[in-house]
Amino acid sequence: MIINYFLDSLQEIFTLSGILYLICGSLAGVILGAIPGLGSSTLMVVLLPIAYKLNIVLAMALFVSVVVGGMSGGCIGSILLGIPGTASSICTVWDGYEFTKRGEPVRPLSVAVMSNFIGTVPSIILAIMTCKILATWAVKLGPWEYAAMCFCAVTMVVGLSKGNLIKSMIGVGLALVLASVGSDPINAAERLTFGNLYLLGGFNIINIMLGLFAAKIILLEFAKQSKVDSSKNVKVDRFRFPGKDLLSHIGVVIRSWITGAFIGFLPGLGGPVGAVISYSNEKLLAKNKDEWGHGAIGGVIAAETANNASIGGAFIPMIALGIPWDAACVQFIAALNMHGINVGPMLMRTNPEIVYMIFTAGILSGIVVLLYETLGMKTFPAILKIPYHYLYSLVIVVALIGAFMATGNMFGLLVTLASCVLGILLDVFEIPSLPFLMAFILSPMLELNIRRGFNYSTSGGSEFFTRPLSCIFIVLGIAVLVWPVISPAVKKLFKKTPKTAG
Repeated sequence: MIINYFLDSLQEIFTLSGILYLICGSLAGVILGAIPGLGSSTLMVVLLPIAYKLNIVLAMALFVSVVVGGMSGGCIGSILLGIPGTASSICTVWDGYEFTKRGEPVRPLSVAVMSNFIGTVPSIILAIMTCKILATWAVKLGPWEYAAMCFCAVTMVVGLSKGNLIKSMIGVGLALVLASVGSDPINAAERLTFGNLYLLGGFNIINIMLGLFAAKIILLEFAKQSKVDSSKNVKVDRFRFPGKDLLSHIGVVIRSWITGAFIGFLPGLGGPVGAVISYSNEKLLAKNKDEWGHGAIGGVIAAETANNASIGGAFIPMIALGIPWDAACVQFIAALNMHGINVGPMLMRTNPEIVYMIFTAGILSGIVVLLYETLGMKTFPAILKIPYHYLYSLVIVVALIGAFMATGNMFGLLVTLASCVLGILLDVFEIPSLPFLMAFILSPMLELNIRRGFNYSTSGGSEFFTRPLSCIFIVLGIAVLVWPVISPAVKKLFKKTPKTAG
């Protein structure tokens, strides 16, 4: 039955028009995914009127390819500029950008491209085979599990980030305060808006991310003008299959893929959480922990494999429950609705061909994106040879356009500029910005599920600690948070004392 649906979907999409839309959508997704502040969600808003005019097959081919291309393209900005193109590629900055500073961007790019493919296509194949079972299981998870996973993701970033643990926690606290600005998620009461209508919707993550990364980094580079000389020495080369790197980190690949696929099919989580948890786990298991965050190729593999492995899993709650994992999937659901397709538990029964068409388009898009990125490997690093005053001027203009488009008003630009100042202050006080950003991203979901957990609880919230999956993530999060504090004492305790010569 599954094979028949898959072959029928392949026949529907594998036409001249279908392939053309796959190619165009994948290319556009990669390009916009690499540009800070734009991303696939911005493109899909523009494409909605076009999707309405297309038949359902071409519309799905276009939108799925944009989603896959956008997720994969995010690594390009992270590695080349140190500015994540998407929230899912934040962890890639830690190690990928270090290679670029040394004039070696091709190696992490090649590894990231293959990790993207390894993450995407097998996860979609798994989704094809298990979508009915996983959709049924995902419905049984409650707010306690989601709150625990968000808590675990935040504490992992804090525990494994560079710098002082206390300062990282201060950054998380600041993020939680800023994320609470706007409307209460339960009763819609105003919080910290001070009568400002623009604050009712809270601060947009795109504006915050652009300020903390793009605007701040570019402003500092303009100030010191140090990046120009190093960028002239960038080695530009064609794509080289990173077989040695992947085989030497085969355990990282497998574990990261499992983590990303598992996190992906949990409603509403997706790439950022999968990448953070995978990266944190692999750093704990790594023998060369000191290299992670300073140019460890395993860090790039872990982050990129996990965030792309989440794609296949994340399609399941989107289709079966109607819960998108990011803004791009909101537009995806809107495109389905325009064609009279309502996502939800009945979709697998009423329109199974649509479900398998989405999965088939995802597999084909993964292949097309791989071809694009391997063929463009000499082009991407060559961008760094552009004189810095031209390159950064272009990036900042595009970033500000993205900041304006995120909110549709000048307030978004002001938030971006304020975030830039905040990012500089965080650097001055040596407070890591990545724990701050991850806490800001996950805070709404964390708060909503904690409050739902207490509201639905029949025993004062004890379900957070008595439900197995929730308990596991809470214990893991606390362990990662406490480990940097107690690890010196533990190592000293178990350190073997050399025998004295008799």
